[in-house]
Amino acid sequence: MADDEAGGQPGAEGVRSRVTGAPGTGPRRPEWPDGAGRRRPSGRDRDTPRPVAPVVWTAAAVCAVSLAVLVFAARRPEVLQAMDEAVRDRLATADGDPAFAADLAALGPVLGYRVLWVPTAALLVWAARWRHLAVYLGSISLMAAIAQIAAGETQLAQVVRSGVTGSAVSLDLPAWPVIVLSTVAAASLYALAPSGPARRWGWAAVVVLVAGFVAARVALGLDALTLAVVSAVLGASAAVLVFAVLAPESEFPVTYRRRVKAHLDLDEERTGRVLAAVRDQLGLELADIHPYRLDGSAGSTPCRLTLAHGPPEHLFGKLYATSHMRSDRWYKLARVLRWGRLEDEAPFSSVRRLVQHEDYMLRLLRDGGVRVPEPLGVVEVLPGREYLLVTELVPDAVELLDSPVDDAIVDDALRQVLTLWSAGAAHRDLKPSNVLVQGDRVYLVDVSFGELRPSRWRQAVDLADMMLTLAVVAGPRRVVERAAAFFEPEEMAEAFAATNALTVPRQLATRIAETRPDLVEEFRALLPECQRIRTQRWSVRRVLLAVATGAGAVLAVALLALNLRAGGLL
Repeated sequence: MADDEAGGQPGAEGVRSRVTGAPGTGPRRPEWPDGAGRRRPSGRDRDTPRPVAPVVWTAAAVCAVSLAVLVFAARRPEVLQAMDEAVRDRLATADGDPAFAADLAALGPVLGYRVLWVPTAALLVWAARWRHLAVYLGSISLMAAIAQIAAGETQLAQVVRSGVTGSAVSLDLPAWPVIVLSTVAAASLYALAPSGPARRWGWAAVVVLVAGFVAARVALGLDALTLAVVSAVLGASAAVLVFAVLAPESEFPVTYRRRVKAHLDLDEERTGRVLAAVRDQLGLELADIHPYRLDGSAGSTPCRLTLAHGPPEHLFGKLYATSHMRSDRWYKLARVLRWGRLEDEAPFSSVRRLVQHEDYMLRLLRDGGVRVPEPLGVVEVLPGREYLLVTELVPDAVELLDSPVDDAIVDDALRQVLTLWSAGAAHRDLKPSNVLVQGDRVYLVDVSFGELRPSRWRQAVDLADMMLTLAVVAGPRRVVERAAAFFEPEEMAEAFAATNALTVPRQLATRIAETRPDLVEEFRALLPECQRIRTQRWSVRRVLLAVATGAGAVLAVALLALNLRAGGLL
């Protein structure tokens, strides 16, 4: 597999000569229009309006806490006392039953809390909205933890109380059931109702529910009106603030549509931002932007950009957002836990780094002779949050499996792998949707997983994935015969010795399972015998990370259960 070995094989002349992109018209590297001044950032990020809701709810929470402390710790003003007594007398019945009051106090946690939070959690699990589920359970668990610390009898609760108040005596929290109910109701609303009319009507239902509960407790003398109202505002504002910070609507919309979460909605607002950013930063005027081949992408939002003034008529764009960066982190953590430390599995620190890496890999592979779409540049749509990678849209290109795969196409596809080897790079995601055919020329697209200076094992995996992709249409025997002009039999055998469930991309694995389930074994039977190459890699880091992840998950579930039970939610 070494470069000096590849250079002496038949067909290597294509590696030594630079493979250029398809001839096309129109902009390649767009130049700034004459007379338009220097190209600089627009500065619109300074004028980006900040969300108002978090500020409003933060102010409400601070005011509610301050009023609660003032009213509870100090003697209430006579005006408030008179108002509380007047409202209580107005609502109270002549024959108030203390037993009924006790029953109501016990009924709140049963019918008020559990009837709300249990179905909400179940619905979030069904909709696979894990971010909302984690924030929802965390917000109501936090309130339950406060109850445990304030009134719990455990040694830990007493130690915490002593450190905070100077005494281990339990605290009598004012209107605590109202706080819990308002927290659960507001959190349920934000987890289930999308913004707009549905959420506004939901707020009306929350107000009616909490107000009815407050009126009943005030009528039975369980709470004073002022404390109950302040407690309701405190619980609701705390829940909404947690959702506004940890699950903002702009990044985690409430939806029940089954779709790939990596695909962003190209609504009117986002489309307008993209069109303006491309014009300001690349000097290209776009007429429109549409989703493009979403079925082949799960880590970005591919788009087709329509130029206002061609040719070419279209360009290609990949829209990245912070959600893609978070998905990349979880994906790489799962790979490390399952398979050990592979290659280039370090997560990106920002979405800017993510898109910069793909733009760099495109330019690196292009300069190394690999036939890839011509990169035009990176566009900052929202500073730090959304970026667009713009490349050429290869004209008249189709996916490999949608074209007649003759010998010329098989040869050129294998030649691209050989060129990757000579360039000292690996694609790491060769599958049908990433191998395009234009006439008898093959293009490799989606190089976001690309790696510079990979190991011998990683390069062998690229070869196996390309041969498997070709064999789905052309058959293994024909692919092996054509590959003999570029690779030694031992190199091909080594490639399939390294092949397993991890190394075959999901789309390719699905297609193989549907057409030729024994395709890998067919290749191995045609090639010299080679000892299997293990991909499991154990290290101290992997063991410690696995133990920490498992222990953290168990601790989080146990803490959640204890908090919910302490707050009367279980």
